Amino acid sequence: MGAVFRVLLYLYPQRHRELLGAEMQAVFEEGAREHRLLGPFQYLRFVLLELGGLVLHAAIAQFAHATHRGYLENQVRGTSAPPQDLPDDVIEAQNRVAVSVNQLLFAISHHQFNQARFYKNEERKARENLRQMREKYGIGDPRPLP
Repeated sequence: MGAVFRVLLYLYPQRHRELLGAEMQAVFEEGAREHRLLGPFQYLRFVLLELGGLVLHAAIAQFAHATHRGYLENQVRGTSAPPQDLPDDVIEAQNRVAVSVNQLLFAISHHQFNQARFYKNEERKARENLRQMREKYGIGDPRPLP
């Protein structure tokens, strides 16, 4: 079943596979081992849910990649430090976005999809707050938000 999972990982954008593919594979294989011990029905249920989730999340990742180029790479590797002349409110808002994205990536890579939905909502709120802070101070971002 691990071979099928590896093939389906190719549905994800290349950078996503490079950065998170090995971790996703390891989590799947560990879960498969645990569920195999619970019997054939539990194992089959696990495999079907995981593979279905993989296809769904690959489609989401492809959409994010198409609309926010560099998003995953910037968040995993980190971005450069913010300029020191920004107001503290803006720096704090940028940090909240970065933390939300890191929590989201961690949840996804560990197949914690309920938490991932929560962190996606938190990320959306943090980005909106950052947009408002930039607007408040009349700051244009030199690069668009991922």
